[in-house]
This record gives sequence, structure tokens and C-alpha cells, in this order.
Amino acid sequence: MSYPQFIAVDGSSYEEEANPIAIAWSLPDGRIKTTLVQPDDGWDDWDYALEDIHGITRDTLYQRGETSWAIVRELENDLEQSYILTDDEERSGDLIEKIYEACNREISIEVGDYSSDITDQDALQHATQQLFHEHLTCDERVLVMLQTWAHENGYPEEVPEPEENDDSDS
Repeated sequence: MSYPQFIAVDGSSYEEEANPIAIAWSLPDGRIKTTLVQPDDGWDDWDYALEDIHGITRDTLYQRGETSWAIVRELENDLEQSYILTDDEERSGDLIEKIYEACNREISIEVGDYSSDITDQDALQHATQQLFHEHLTCDERVLVMLQTWAHENGYPEEVPEPEENDDSDS
């Protein structure tokens, strides 16, 4: 059973100059990988109010986050194609681009809207409610997109639980 691949990125704030702090993506078998993003030099944007919601501090990112290089290497290794689906094309694209820019690389993936192939309006409305009106982490948002797609396409909606990525040497 093969699923399309989905991605979500959490930012340091809701501002345009936000930086990525966590990233999650799904694998073709439905598993989800997630990791914190170690800040690059110059990534100074930070909203302390969001810190209260997600519980991630800047110190945690420096201590447990993966480097942009490690993230790009693993993401590209995991993708079956260069097109990946997301819940917010513009924001996800901008945050992914910042990860690539930190490596001095051109972005090699294209993000598209996960909802473009969902015809079940009730399922889409329910997913939209979760994605945009509840504060979900990036791995939870990937799970919602996977489940919505699975429901639409007659796949079992139970997908493997997200796994935290402790190293990028897969």
C-alpha cells in the first residue's frame, strides 16, 4: 500500500520572517518522520507566546535539533518524487526554502495543496477545522492529511504512529 507523501513545517512565529523549528513528512508506507530544526545563524525571529503553546524553546532546538544539511539529506533520501503535498503551500514552501538556503542549495522539491484531490466536502471541512483552528504540531498535521487522503481513497485510515527522528543517519 503506497500513500502520497505529505509535509508540514512549524515556524518560530506567524510572521513573514518566521524560521522553521520543526518539520514532519510522511513516507510512502504512511509512517511519519519528524524532527526539530537547529537554528541557522541569523534566524532570530521568535514568538515566546507560541513557545507556551508548543513547548519548544530555542535552547531545545540547539540541543536536540538537526542541522539543515541533515534534514535536507534525509528528506531527499525519503522522497519518491520531488512533489510533496502540504496543508499550506505558501508557508510550508517558504519555511522549506529557508532550510535549503541555510545549506546554500536551491530547493529541489515542489509543494502542492493536499486538498486539491479531496472531493468529500465533509471530510475536507473536518480536516480544515483541525488543521487551521486547532494548534497541531507538524507531525499531527501530516497525520490529518494522511487520514483525510486515506478516507477519500478507500485506504485504512489507521496509519503508523509518527516516529521522532533522533538521528539523520537513516
